[in-house]
Amino acid sequence: MTPPTPDRQFALVARAIAYIREHAGAQPTLEDIAQAVHVSPWHLQRTFAEWAGISPKRFLQYLTKEHAKRLLAQNV
Repeated sequence: MTPPTPDRQFALVARAIAYIREHAGAQPTLEDIAQAVHVSPWHLQRTFAEWAGISPKRFLQYLTKEHAKRLLAQNV
């Protein structure tokens, strides 16, 4: 098996980010995200963290926090 190229790794992370953004309200698990982008959870975790600098879970937490902040700002 040949190692993934940087282009393929970037595309994987981009697909994962798009999926997380689209499904953030449902709070997808690492397994859900990995299944959506057709890789193992382990591979997704490692590749995502390497490219994004944070884990998929941390990214989801950030999106959730920002959404909550926007909702609170609307109600002030």
